[in-house]
Amino acid sequence: MSNEYQLVDGSPRYGTRHDETPQDTGAAQSPRVEETAEAAARLGLDHVAAAIDRRLTSPWAEKEDAVQALRAQYPEELASARALVRLHLGSQRQWRLKAQAVRDKQLAATMHRRRMSGRAREIFLLRLGLMLALIAPPVYVLTTSREDILKLVLTGVVCIAAAFVGGHFLTVRARVPVMPNIRGTWLAELRNDVINATLVAILQNKGVELDRMTVAAGQRGWDSITTAAKAVDALQG
Repeated sequence: MSNEYQLVDGSPRYGTRHDETPQDTGAAQSPRVEETAEAAARLGLDHVAAAIDRRLTSPWAEKEDAVQALRAQYPEELASARALVRLHLGSQRQWRLKAQAVRDKQLAATMHRRRMSGRAREIFLLRLGLMLALIAPPVYVLTTSREDILKLVLTGVVCIAAAFVGGHFLTVRARVPVMPNIRGTWLAELRNDVINATLVAILQNKGVELDRMTVAAGQRGWDSITTAAKAVDALQG
């Protein structure tokens, strides 16, 4: 008895067919258009910092390629990609805050371990002691030599230097991973990579035929981000 849901070769009549013949276009498999933006929203600050470093040292990031022409050729789809990315990531500041929240969650186990061992209490007491040590000298000068401006200024300079030294000591003592320094301009470049990959996905879902070089150019930035993120995950265990 024939099966109305199958063709002669056994492949499904409806849905996605997998052709073994290699295709020259990138539309053979169409990813979900939200997939890249959703994954970008799950990145932590450490992932973002590693992705920025990788992008800054990648030769392909030094020159324009086919993706620029793709952006110009499909302005409506580009606007849709930008809107979709903004929906999942928010503004630059909101994306940074999301990445910070992901990092804090990843460090939660470490901080819990420090609290259980008593290290967190030790650091708290050290910080409290540092604050008192920095407040006491200016208060003493104000109560004893209110009119001696030079003495007050010198005391302030010494306290500022002590704050830097003491803060560095506490950071080392706490053994908390250093907070990555994320530059807004470089974060915007990563955001464009997410937009480019989303644009390619939108065009593929619309059935637009794209050559492999164009697809590779659109996805190259996102592939670099995922590679950096996987390396960070491997380092952090």
